[in-house]
Amino acid sequence: MNRIFTKVLIVLDVCAVLFLFVVYGPVRLFPNWFVTTALTTGEHKYLAYILYTEKMVDDILEDNRIVVSDESTDESLISFTSTVIYANEYERQILEHDEDELYKVIEISGSGYSGWITVIYDPSRLHLAVAEDDSGETVSEMAERYDALVAVNGGGYASRRGEKNSCGGLVADGTVLCEDEYANAMVTMTEEGKLVLTYSPTDRLSSDTDWAVYFEPFLIVNGVRSEFQNNAGGTQPRTAIGQRSDGVVLLVTIDGRGSNGSMGINYSDLTDIFERYGCINAANLDGGGSTTLVVEGELINEPASFRDRGERNVFDAIVYY
Repeated sequence: MNRIFTKVLIVLDVCAVLFLFVVYGPVRLFPNWFVTTALTTGEHKYLAYILYTEKMVDDILEDNRIVVSDESTDESLISFTSTVIYANEYERQILEHDEDELYKVIEISGSGYSGWITVIYDPSRLHLAVAEDDSGETVSEMAERYDALVAVNGGGYASRRGEKNSCGGLVADGTVLCEDEYANAMVTMTEEGKLVLTYSPTDRLSSDTDWAVYFEPFLIVNGVRSEFQNNAGGTQPRTAIGQRSDGVVLLVTIDGRGSNGSMGINYSDLTDIFERYGCINAANLDGGGSTTLVVEGELINEPASFRDRGERNVFDAIVYY
């Protein structure tokens, strides 16, 4: 009996040493992942402070900084053209399609993540749907209302007393629905179909803006990628949008938190995807449990929050019809 007890104590001691080494040791992989991921959730930021002091968290964040471009999109870099030149296999995946094919969905995967790129060939047909109910609507419900071919979740929102409210500025069908002078990182689309990333608030957006939502960070602006150190932004489900210089728009949807076997993606790896497929402008949209992809009425991904699985009510969605 004493031998068994001794062996149990030894195992516990070894486990304790391993735990302390992983959590507080010189190798920063676990602290980087744990803190950045916890702090980028909607309701579970407190988890970061269970294992680490406030100063330790600050130090970890300093090692996982985000440095974004302070420029806005130069529209002259986007030129809609029918010329097809395949620079590599990634471009072939995007550009090779039937003449009457309005979009295509490409499955992608990488280290710890899986998801989809939805290729939009006529970005002028991308619009913003806004929930008609105070409690929000699912992306599927908004897609059905517009008879959309493709729909993804859009900008950020806040939930107060059961009501969903847009975070930051919001423009739909050229009409300003929400203004916020402090939230000026705007992801916008012109009537022509140019994705414009700008730090201008809604009252200074271009007059030909069809829709706009607030979210950040910008991943690529005018071909220059932002800098994301280590696991900056955490590992989360993500929705993001990008545009190539030929006008083709890519909607990226990455599952996370174990959905479909995917743990999620950080900003650096997300930016890599857009660079790989030739985007000169790209921006992060709302993610986490809000990340949703609906194609012709079918829910393609597996939305997941820490509480449950299934579609979450959101405030707006980008719809293609």
